[in-house]
Amino acid sequence: MLRIASGFALACVLVSMTSHAADAATTAYLAARDKAVATFKVANLEDPKTDERIQASLQTLQGMMQGIVGPIRLQGFPPKGSYYVDTLTDEEGYGKLDGMAVGSSDEKSFALITTLPLLRDWLDHSSDIPKPSTSTGVDGLAGVFTSETFYTEAFSDDAHYYKYAELPVAQGTSGVARAILFTSAQDDPAPSPPDGILVAVVNGERVVLLRKSWTAPDIPECAAAYREANKKADAALSAYHASKLADKAKFDQFGDLREKANGAFLQCYAQRLPSVAAYASLVHEAQSMVDLVK
Repeated sequence: MLRIASGFALACVLVSMTSHAADAATTAYLAARDKAVATFKVANLEDPKTDERIQASLQTLQGMMQGIVGPIRLQGFPPKGSYYVDTLTDEEGYGKLDGMAVGSSDEKSFALITTLPLLRDWLDHSSDIPKPSTSTGVDGLAGVFTSETFYTEAFSDDAHYYKYAELPVAQGTSGVARAILFTSAQDDPAPSPPDGILVAVVNGERVVLLRKSWTAPDIPECAAAYREANKKADAALSAYHASKLADKAKFDQFGDLREKANGAFLQCYAQRLPSVAAYASLVHEAQSMVDLVK
């Protein structure tokens, strides 16, 4: 009995030491990243040597991030990824979620792996994403993981992530998982169907965002309703052009009507999707993606 108790105590000590080491590595990374950002904020970006220094800093930060995230551990993906942050200056792509990124061997999926402390730090610096409740632990992230704004800012790949519907998935008691059907585009996506599945999984301290190209069904009733509603938007735009671009109210009306038509289309899609024959296969695929995270 004494031997069992001693073994348990040793295991607790080792877990505590590992946790402290991870905390120290995260703190060191955040300090190094923030110092680099502050340095290059006042640097002469026209100087070629500045770019060399930026690339050197990114290489250093990549090594630190690799140590924090560790091996990728996703079936069908290479064991090593690349640092997802690709700029330290205020330009396109700045502000991505800190983590390691990797594409699947079949080139159909993409994963971004980070940790809970890094995710929470990133969320603290975002003004557009609702802050999760800390009192509910990881469960408080469920709302974040179904937010269009979260994925748009986390990936920061010059496109908006439109959510068509949530897909029900299960995760173990120690974590949380959410899945959505989505498309990424620069313009309103209606009346096109979504073209991908995106899952977010928390497993212990590890956070994985996994997206996959997937052919989703068209829902004709939703597309038809959108086209009918969009006629009013087109009429407002025609009136604006007829005024030789003088009637700004008509242009504003066009924008409002187009936005409402797009929103109604997405809502229609989410409501009707569970009754579509392909729904079960979509849910199965989303669950398969969640199950990759171990």
